[in-house]
Amino acid sequence: MRRSRKPIVIASRRSRLARIQAELVGKALSKLHPRLEIEYRWIDSEGDLHTGPSLAEVGGKGLFTRSLEKAVLAGEADLAVHSLKDMPAVDTPGLALAAVPPRADVRDCLITREGAGGLAGMPAGAVVGTSSPRRAAQVLRARPDVRIQLIRGNVDTRLRKVLDVSGEHGPSYDATLLAVAGLLRMGLREHVTQPIDVDEVLPAAGQGALGIQCRSDDHVTLTRCLPLNDSTIATAVHAERQVVAGLNGNCHSPISVLCQAVPPQSKSKRNTDSHWYRLRARVMSSDGQTVLATDETASPKELRRVVAQTVDALIAQNARRLLAACRGIPVGESAAGRPAAAAEAVAE
Repeated sequence: MRRSRKPIVIASRRSRLARIQAELVGKALSKLHPRLEIEYRWIDSEGDLHTGPSLAEVGGKGLFTRSLEKAVLAGEADLAVHSLKDMPAVDTPGLALAAVPPRADVRDCLITREGAGGLAGMPAGAVVGTSSPRRAAQVLRARPDVRIQLIRGNVDTRLRKVLDVSGEHGPSYDATLLAVAGLLRMGLREHVTQPIDVDEVLPAAGQGALGIQCRSDDHVTLTRCLPLNDSTIATAVHAERQVVAGLNGNCHSPISVLCQAVPPQSKSKRNTDSHWYRLRARVMSSDGQTVLATDETASPKELRRVVAQTVDALIAQNARRLLAACRGIPVGESAAGRPAAAAEAVAE
């Protein structure tokens, strides 16, 4: 069978981080297929173009993926590279998640103007900028005295809004939270001085992972991308996304999920698993004072059942009612009357 020499066209957002991530995938594909040309299609997503105060009100996370997905479905690109945490939990018809490469650091990082010593070290009443209900709820859980205010913009913009005291870049904030993975990919290691342990701030589903998406009937691209897939990581992030989907979660939802490979829990001679999975999930009220949590360990064969069990357990704890209450809170106001985040919709 003759191999196709058709160039690989990669769709990506234009932002600095998105371009870096797309080029990482492009370089990996070039190494696998050295005779093939790699082309890029840079696209301004609806989320990047939106200038209103709340992305949640007009589509949330999907605003950052929809334009790329349209390009792939129209045949204008062969694949799209996404930050997996920014993809809606339910797959788009006609598209497939072709590969999930090895995952980067899953943690969030606290960014402060002065070394605060973590969430506990922030001054009383500190203003924390975030557009993420998940982050806002967990910060308020640890520090109910701080004020949460909406912050918009990409990584560089948010760094400036915290670190620049001149006010030239808009309202000033005492702190914000950014994904460690994004900072490292952008070469901003100097800002990763206060990573937050996942026990304190559990990450979003898919955080730290990239999603390579193509048409489900494009067998050439699927075959080309498959070697980039890390099966252990792919299984873990699929489990995380299934929990969010099972709870009907969306960009308004303060849901945290993390699935990680851990040493096998069974010492039976029959156990041939190289690893098991630990699946942790939290559903929170907007003010962080109500936390529904699960923490389960499962073998690879049992993981699907444990995912369903996790969803059922959270629903039994009234997770859907809690999430509905969060969606009913006006943008910019928490259940306790504090300013609260509108959506985890700034996709970096």
